[in-house]
Amino acid sequence: MADVPVPERHGTPGGPADERVADADRERTVTTLREHVVEGRLTLDEFSERTGAALEARTRGELEALVQDLPAPREAGVQSLARPSRRWHVAVMSGHVTKGRWRIGARTHAVAVMGGCSMDLRAAEIEGPEVVISATAFWGGIEIIVPEGFEVDLRGFSFMGGRSLKLRDVPVVPGSPRIVVRGRAIMGGIDVKSRPNRVARRIERAAGRGAEDPVKDPGFDPDPLPADGTVTILFCDMVDYAGMTERLGDQASHRLLREHHRIVREALSRHGGREIKVQGDGFMVAFSGVARALRCAIDIQRTFHAYRPAEGGEPIAVHIGVNTGDALAEGDDFLGHTVIVASRLADAAGPGEVLVSSLSEQLAQGSGEFSFDGHRRLPLKGLERAQPSATLLWAE
Repeated sequence: MADVPVPERHGTPGGPADERVADADRERTVTTLREHVVEGRLTLDEFSERTGAALEARTRGELEALVQDLPAPREAGVQSLARPSRRWHVAVMSGHVTKGRWRIGARTHAVAVMGGCSMDLRAAEIEGPEVVISATAFWGGIEIIVPEGFEVDLRGFSFMGGRSLKLRDVPVVPGSPRIVVRGRAIMGGIDVKSRPNRVARRIERAAGRGAEDPVKDPGFDPDPLPADGTVTILFCDMVDYAGMTERLGDQASHRLLREHHRIVREALSRHGGREIKVQGDGFMVAFSGVARALRCAIDIQRTFHAYRPAEGGEPIAVHIGVNTGDALAEGDDFLGHTVIVASRLADAAGPGEVLVSSLSEQLAQGSGEFSFDGHRRLPLKGLERAQPSATLLWAE
């Protein structure tokens, strides 16, 4: 990813470069950057980086630095020199991967027939303010990766297959293009997910949590987590959020999603969990100790069990997976086998269930605080060996 230009200082302090700027000046710079994305001079991630810097700019010199290496946008009627766009991505009994710097057409098609198709849009160039991807998966899988902070709309239908939209809960990057995915999954899967970039995190830190998010106790500070080493990972996902959206509509289901986020975050605050990421209706959380993670899981399940929705709403159920082990830290994320097992356990858990790996259970048994049942070996997606696991009992 290209670094954001740093302004050079010329002249004496108090000159034009040090003049304070207003929101209108920042918005004009964002508009200019957006035009250069369409021209193919900036990728989506580069646009995000510079937009974040523009929103934080205080002086005219800082804004000018963001566009000083870019020519004036072309006039109407002048032919663009942007690279040709790629409109078809097809995998038939094979694999197809598109990543790096490439140009995506305003109307693009992805097809996977008994194969896998992956499209990474983070370093892509675009043709306009909206990109529409028609995705068809027949006995195959399609994965679409977008930058964090971009608005994504997943539409379509599934027949003996599935569609999923998992985006981290961060503010939308101002001026960012809209991405629409029209998915048809027939005995196949279509997954749209976001991946980190620095700007979304920076905007989130600058803006703080919105009014819809719970405010943490000022004295709350999660236990420090190791850069690399033993950590307990908890995944918590809502049950049937997609079906809830179809039954209740977007607004009512989104209100329930906000309630879900509030309840989970309040539990994290009480038990010292560190929120690593939120993707749609799912949380990934890290704990320095297994007991904290299990107490948090019990707290979450009991709270949702007692939750009574407002008129027109539905009860909220979640399924949780917990695993302990060595994990590799990358920035503010954790990677590796420990994380994968925790995620797969959450997927395998039933509504209202907390599935715990055998290692997490063994580490917690010495305290006598927790009870487990339903011991079994579970085959987990993508893993060769069945995972010994047990159900954490939480009912009072």
